[in-house]
Amino acid sequence: MPAKLHTVRYKVWQSDKNKYLHLLCEEGAEAFNALPSTIRHLGRRWTGGAEGDVNRLRLPYRSMLAEQAFVVICEHASKLQLEAIAGTHALHPANTERPQCKGKGRAPMHHGLRDKECPRCGGRGWIKAIPGR
Repeated sequence: MPAKLHTVRYKVWQSDKNKYLHLLCEEGAEAFNALPSTIRHLGRRWTGGAEGDVNRLRLPYRSMLAEQAFVVICEHASKLQLEAIAGTHALHPANTERPQCKGKGRAPMHHGLRDKECPRCGGRGWIKAIPGR
């Protein structure tokens, strides 16, 4: 009988007083109450926020969470990026398609009167990167 793997989850708390102040700790009331009182009372009142699997966190947050059992983050909620994205280069807008040919290898020239080989990619179109590189 295979053993069940226990995944550790995190929860982000946002301060009601300061919207730039976030507290990252393990999920559950026990984990929050186990924090030092100075950290718990740093934001006076806390509002629950994002939750997720600890393994998906970015490395600095994951290591601080493992060492200290909490992470204090001073960042606006719109700029808060906790989880690592696999294949960051593949998601960048500059890598999705060529601006001239839109990945087709042919681009309109002479104000749309002619359709020629794209000067930027040499007619290859978009060649996707090999996964794992």
